[in-house]
Amino acid sequence: MSGRGTLTWVDRLKGLALVWIFLNHAVERIFGFPYMANPTADWPPLETRIGQLAPVAGHGHWDIPLNVLRYLGWTGDQGVQLFLIVSGFALTWGILGRCGEESFPTLDFYRRRLARIYPLWWTVHLLALGAIIFLANSRSLEALKFALSALGVRVTGSLFYFLVSSWWFIGLILQLYLVYPLIWEGLRRVGPLRTLVVSCVCALTIRGIGLAVFTEYLDPWQRGAIFVTRLPEFALGVCLAWWMFHDRNATDTRLRHPASAAVAVLGYAVGLILSFSLIGMTLAPVLLGASAFVLLYCALQRIERRNPAGKGALAWVGVHSYALYLVHEPAVSLAIPRGLTEDGWRIVGGLIGAAALTIAGARVLECAVSSALGLLGRVRLRIGGWRTALVCAAAVALAMSLLVGIELSIRWRWPQEAFADSGWGERPALDPDPDFGWRLRPSAVTHLRWESYDYTVTANSLGFPGPEYPRERAPGTYRILTTGDAFTSAEGVDTEQSWPRILERRLAAELGERKIEVMNFAISGYGPRQYAEIVERFAPQFQPDLVLIGFFVNDYADVLESDDKVRQEIGFGRPRSDSLESVLRLSNFRHLIGVKARGRIEEVIRSRPDWYGYYLGNFRFLERGDHEWSTRGRDAAEECLARVANTAEALKAKVAIAMIPAPVQVCGPDELAYYPRHVDLDNSEDFDQELPQRLTREIAQRLSIAFYDLLPVMRAGGSECPYQPRNMHWTATGHEVVATYLSQALMDAGYFDPIKE
Repeated sequence: MSGRGTLTWVDRLKGLALVWIFLNHAVERIFGFPYMANPTADWPPLETRIGQLAPVAGHGHWDIPLNVLRYLGWTGDQGVQLFLIVSGFALTWGILGRCGEESFPTLDFYRRRLARIYPLWWTVHLLALGAIIFLANSRSLEALKFALSALGVRVTGSLFYFLVSSWWFIGLILQLYLVYPLIWEGLRRVGPLRTLVVSCVCALTIRGIGLAVFTEYLDPWQRGAIFVTRLPEFALGVCLAWWMFHDRNATDTRLRHPASAAVAVLGYAVGLILSFSLIGMTLAPVLLGASAFVLLYCALQRIERRNPAGKGALAWVGVHSYALYLVHEPAVSLAIPRGLTEDGWRIVGGLIGAAALTIAGARVLECAVSSALGLLGRVRLRIGGWRTALVCAAAVALAMSLLVGIELSIRWRWPQEAFADSGWGERPALDPDPDFGWRLRPSAVTHLRWESYDYTVTANSLGFPGPEYPRERAPGTYRILTTGDAFTSAEGVDTEQSWPRILERRLAAELGERKIEVMNFAISGYGPRQYAEIVERFAPQFQPDLVLIGFFVNDYADVLESDDKVRQEIGFGRPRSDSLESVLRLSNFRHLIGVKARGRIEEVIRSRPDWYGYYLGNFRFLERGDHEWSTRGRDAAEECLARVANTAEALKAKVAIAMIPAPVQVCGPDELAYYPRHVDLDNSEDFDQELPQRLTREIAQRLSIAFYDLLPVMRAGGSECPYQPRNMHWTATGHEVVATYLSQALMDAGYFDPIKE
């Protein structure tokens, strides 16, 4: 019987494969990745791999459906094998129908394949580029990697999961298309059986060697970064098409024979067992894929006999499988929350939402590409190819000009701290420093403007805020050395409005003829390590009577950060925020959309706090539980403060800590524009509202350091919130409140009598 007919089961099988892959990514988002069939360099012991399959429990009547979903989804990688088999089958079936067994025109073959793959592929890359530009960190985009991925080259470890992890399959299928003419020649010259045997022996041998040799490249290798590792499944589909084309009845009978089904069941069981071992993964994918193909083929033949027209949901999914595949993983990430939730209906809703987004996204993608290609075709026929290219270039230039105009408008009206591109807002005032990591540009006056900030930083010759002081102290002078971070330096207000400067003026007014000098060695971003290094370097030179540390709640995390990492975050080496490159990158526009707007939208859609607002409010330092900052960070901070105390003791100076509260400890949601939704700070199960204050007070007591808690002072400071409404630091009023309190507290404690001569 001739094979020159349509095979509706092919579309249905492609549809099943796509649904299986969709479930795989959905389940991995909920339950995590399975160890079976996923060898990595740090693959856990065999008993752990097997133990992971233990059923989940404790969800009541949801236990059974959750476990069914979990096991079905965890085997969903086998949908890739089905796709490879069906791809090889459909490709060969179509060529046999057009060309018979003759040599086919290779260039025409490549043109057809690339025309099928690239329009949608390039479109999703442009969409991904837009997402990166407007919704993500621009450093995740590298031009060369993007260009290679757009071409379909995804063979290296860094390229394999680039942009969207599931897109690695497109790189594999393009490689298989590239070598397909060689497989075709093998079919013509030696027949399908020898072609299949040679392909399997060579490919499985190479695959096994790679599994034994590679470590970091193990995952891309076994999945199919290089086509040869997945050639057996593709070659199986190619040879099946050849056999079925020449004798459809005989091939169909063999595939549907009960013995074939029994062998397939046995093969599937053996494949599952082999997927738990590294050497077993040489054969497991092809064994699982071939077995699943035989079993599903038998089932689909029954459906085809009842519905020979090829209609139905599965057939529709199969016809549109390419577009669905391209968009399904982003849809899953958007609709399904990560991790297993107690609410089973939320999982059901997430699956339905992800499926709906996938279908809608695929149809929009297909329609958009079809419409664009149709329009370009009509324009090209009317005005010619070169003129069409010029029109497209002009349209791109116009769109870019519009975006640059929006960028300039935002810079004028609402300048942003576009840290992803240009680093910190303070960066123009900072220079790298080999000793402390960074400090102010010496003897420079820098105007800074972003968010709600518009202020001037004045640096002395040492690169610290404030005026110059002689190293030799005049008789009768009382010296205070302050150090700290942005609250003390002080970010957001002119240097003369910082609390150390106000403290100096207030003490001078209160103490009459006694000369007071408050030397400020605070810099934005400094932490306890820098505090200790500053005091050890400058206290012996300037001989202070008092070392006063402005200690913020995030210092327990800052002490764990390396100077190199923070310098990278500051943005040294990146384009300046006022540079042409920064403008062309649309850095302010992207920050406004990608950080501000995106966070607020996610609050509504995903019912989770805006991460940026959560960061500005410093909520994480009020969270209960054992965190790295509250354990290792606490110990490291205490060690640094002990260094300060020891240095001061050697100089017969005193040490005091002014504990700076987080914005949300003082101001409420109606006072801080960034205050995130879905956060209840009064929930004592999740938050301890005075945790950092308590930790710091305990450290101060152990080290015999005076401790001044600014939390009650700032809460009682008046009706006005002392923190910037759109950022985390103090207003000028906040600095005034702190300086007023500290001046009185220090006088009451008797710090100024006697004065060191």
